[in-house]
Amino acid sequence: MYYTKYVYRLSVGDFYEFLTEYGKGLEILSENESSVEFATYEPVQGLKPLDLLKVEVLPPEKSFRPLRVKNFVILPSWIRPVVIRQGVAFGTGLHATTRLCLMLIEEFLQEGWSVLDVGSGTGILAIASKKLGAGKVVAIDVDPQAVEECKHNSQENCASIECLLAKPEDIGEEFDLLVANLELDIFRREIKHLKRLFKRVAIFSGLYRKEDLREFLKLLEAKPAKIKRLEGWYGVVIRR
Repeated sequence: MYYTKYVYRLSVGDFYEFLTEYGKGLEILSENESSVEFATYEPVQGLKPLDLLKVEVLPPEKSFRPLRVKNFVILPSWIRPVVIRQGVAFGTGLHATTRLCLMLIEEFLQEGWSVLDVGSGTGILAIASKKLGAGKVVAIDVDPQAVEECKHNSQENCASIECLLAKPEDIGEEFDLLVANLELDIFRREIKHLKRLFKRVAIFSGLYRKEDLREFLKLLEAKPAKIKRLEGWYGVVIRR
C-alpha cells in the first residue's frame, strides 16, 4: 500500500502563517533562513507542489518489532509471550520439534477447543494453546519433575491448565485437539491410545528424517492432512 506526499516550499514567514491556518499534520523536510520545504499528505489548495513522492505504508508487523532493554522486553500487542523457566523438563522453544508444534497449533487450533498436550515437558505447547484461545487444556507427562515445571510455568503465564502425572491410557475423555511431541519408540507403544483421544485434529512431532516419518505413518494408518518439515524433523497433522 502506498500514499502520496506533496512537497512544497514557502518563505519562512509565509510557511509559519500557513502552518497556523492549516491545522493538519505535515512534515518539515528542510529549513534555512529564507525558506521551508515541507510535505503534506493531501494537496493544498492554492499551492503548486514541487514534487510528488510515493511512500510505502509498512504494516505494523514490519514497523513495530520486539525490543529488549536489559531484562525488559517490549512486545507488540499481536505477539503472545510464553514465559518458560529454564528447568529440567524438555521444551524451551529452541528445539525444531517444539517450533513445529507451535506453528501447527497456531494454524489448526480454533478458539474454544479443548486441548490435550501429551508429553508436556515444561508445558510450552499447552500454554501456547491457552494463549491462542483454547478452552479446557490438559497437559500430561510421566515425569514428576516435568509436571511440576508445567504447573510453575502455567502459573507464571496466568494460564489455567491441568498438569497431570499420567499416561495416554489414563485419560478417559476425547479432546478437540491433541498435540504429542514424542519419540518414535513412545509412538510405537502409545499410538492406539493416542488415536482415541482426539475428536478433530491431532498434531504429532518428534519424528526425525524420512525413516521415522514412514514408520510413523504406517503406525497411524491414516492419511495426513499436513506434513511439515523443519531441520530434518517432521510434524504430522491428522484431521477427522
